[in-house]
Amino acid sequence: MKQNKVNKIDLELQQKIQINESNVNLSWVLKFPNCHELQSSILQMAFIDLNIEIQNYDRQGACHIIVSNQIQYPFIQIVEGMLIYQKQKYLFLSDCIVEKKKFICHQSQLFLIKISNNQGRLIFIFAHPISQKEWFKILKLSAKQNNFAQKYRINEILMANIFSVFERRKNKKLVAQIIKKKDIKQQEQYEIINNYIKILRSGKIMNYYPVLSIFDDIESISIITYQFYGTTLESLLLSTQQAVPQSDLAFIFYSVLQSLRSLQDEELFHGYLCLENIIMANVLGSLQVYLINSNYKPYNENNLDFYLNSIPNYLLAPELQSFQDLPSVKSDMYQLGMVFFLISFYSKGQIFNRQYITKMSQSKRELIKQQENNFQKCRDSDFPNLYSACQLDLIKKMIDNDPERRISVNDAIKHAWFINTKDKLKSKKIQSMNRNLPSLRTIIEMVEQSEQDIRRKSFQLSNVQYSKKILECATSIQQLDFNTLQQQQEASPIVKSLESQNENIDEEHEISNLIYKLNNKQYFMMPSLLGHLIQDKNQYRLVQPKNHLPSFQD
Repeated sequence: MKQNKVNKIDLELQQKIQINESNVNLSWVLKFPNCHELQSSILQMAFIDLNIEIQNYDRQGACHIIVSNQIQYPFIQIVEGMLIYQKQKYLFLSDCIVEKKKFICHQSQLFLIKISNNQGRLIFIFAHPISQKEWFKILKLSAKQNNFAQKYRINEILMANIFSVFERRKNKKLVAQIIKKKDIKQQEQYEIINNYIKILRSGKIMNYYPVLSIFDDIESISIITYQFYGTTLESLLLSTQQAVPQSDLAFIFYSVLQSLRSLQDEELFHGYLCLENIIMANVLGSLQVYLINSNYKPYNENNLDFYLNSIPNYLLAPELQSFQDLPSVKSDMYQLGMVFFLISFYSKGQIFNRQYITKMSQSKRELIKQQENNFQKCRDSDFPNLYSACQLDLIKKMIDNDPERRISVNDAIKHAWFINTKDKLKSKKIQSMNRNLPSLRTIIEMVEQSEQDIRRKSFQLSNVQYSKKILECATSIQQLDFNTLQQQQEASPIVKSLESQNENIDEEHEISNLIYKLNNKQYFMMPSLLGHLIQDKNQYRLVQPKNHLPSFQD
């Protein structure tokens, strides 16, 4: 989900504010003994000298500032999260805390905005409250605030460090990710958290939750977003009593790949893709995937040890362990492949702890080879979340030890497994609405190394041809009812075996045509995982999902 905040600027109101403030005489303030509260230590602030031309801005104007007992009226601009002072000096607002204050002198009062960081402070002085309100409305979108506890009340914990909160003034429910400062031991961690906040605030990365505001208090840093109810991918895997449906599994990993592509486009990476940092969220009745807790910073040979010590060994790509490369989207792909492997080879009842993960990661090659043999012998896999040789092929390419042979983000998004799953989902929707039809799958399966699949699925070719004749009488998919939340079947070994016999690969159906469909048609995903996210609370219960379910889309 991209964060698209539109900052509407009333130019007429801005001009009136400018005129009113420019006509104010504040010389009387210097006569009061407590005027030091209005002093700006601007010379100490870490301004950056940049030579750039500003085309579009969020707000510009001027306001009074007192520096060394002298009243100044400098020109101020706010653009792309930066405060520009006198068109020459730039200050990144994400590193600052912004506060609203009042200064009362006998019968008079002034309205202040304080911008501060570790180096100093900058205090805007206004004579009119509307001026303070309009400037603060823009500043708080980029800077941090404080006094989280005064503005929000914590209702309940959703998952580790993520809470449902209640906004006191507007009586509104939101969600806050709260990072305790006592858990931050090193300066590198502060840098990573600041980078994480900047990435969230940029709104350019898909499937990073949108940020409404940031609070930086003495004990914690709080990131506010819209209300959702959700759980981590790890908790979901452990809590569900059945296999994760193939369509949901594909949707989850397709969503993460979209995020990686967005990060790659911005020359960034996540750095810590694990089961705990992938969130399944119920947002207005649809399944949304969020990535949290990125571990991005510009690593080099001198500080790579910090990264290697902060990431579990099973998630470290071989090129990083041998110091032959630095973290990037390539190493992110390896991490995502390991997560994909662990989920695909997970059986209910196993204890999902460090020992289990270590054992599985050490024997991954043998396990993959065993399941390849199963598919070659026309048998289903031994694991409920491993559905096909095509899925296994994607896992192998994601965890390849050679970063040059490892599948790229763009190729992974176009992999046949996602195309197959979309076609299977489309077929399921047709079958769910045509109840008189037998339970047959008409799936086109394209696997790059699929000789064993062709042999396995050709057994029921005649059966598939029969099903195609029946489906010609079905209504178009646009006319179908998508209320299949309770109708999506879980794949038991018996069902998987019967369904796998009814699959067929059309060799004349070229992969390029399927990729074209993937890029140009939007098929709704069936969020059966939402059934596991709904709690016994009226505000989170889904009554009837509408046609706004998430879909595969580029």
